Amino acid sequence: MMRRCDPHGAFRHQRGLAMVEFAISVPVILLLMFGSFEFGHLMIEYSALNDGVRNAARYVAGAALRGTADTMVTGGVWTTLAGQGQNLAVFGNIGGTGSAILPGLTTGEITVTQDTLNRNITVAASYPYVSLFGGDIPTFTGGSISTAYTLTISTTMRAL
Repeated sequence: MMRRCDPHGAFRHQRGLAMVEFAISVPVILLLMFGSFEFGHLMIEYSALNDGVRNAARYVAGAALRGTADTMVTGGVWTTLAGQGQNLAVFGNIGGTGSAILPGLTTGEITVTQDTLNRNITVAASYPYVSLFGGDIPTFTGGSISTAYTLTISTTMRAL
C-alpha cells in the first residue's frame, strides 16, 4: 500500500519550532556578543594604561641620572621628576593638563619608585576597571556576578 503524500502534513508537526529555536539561541548569542564587547573594552583600557606606564618609566629613567657622575637624583629633584612621571602616565604630558587617558584615572593610582643601588626606575599603576554594562551582571538564579576588576601594571627600566 502506498502512502499518499500530504504536502502540508509534513509541516504540521513543526509549527512553532522556529520560535523555540529562536528563544533558545538568542540568550546564548547575546551573551557571546556582550562578552566580546566587554573583553574588547578591557583590552583597550589595559593597552592605554600599559602605554602610559611605559612612557612614564621611559621618561623618568632617561632623566634620573645626575650629570656625568652617574648618580641618581634625590630630594626635591626626584620628587619633581616622579610627579612629572605620574602626570605623563595619567594625562600623556608632564604638565598634568588635559583629560586623563582613562576615565577616573588619577595620579594617586600611579607610583614611581627608584632603586638607587641598581639604578632602576619602577612605575606601577593600579586602576579599577569600570565595566561597559554596569557593576554587576545578573544571573538566572537571582544572584549576580561582579565585574569589579583592578588592572595592575608595572614597568621597570634602568636609568642610563
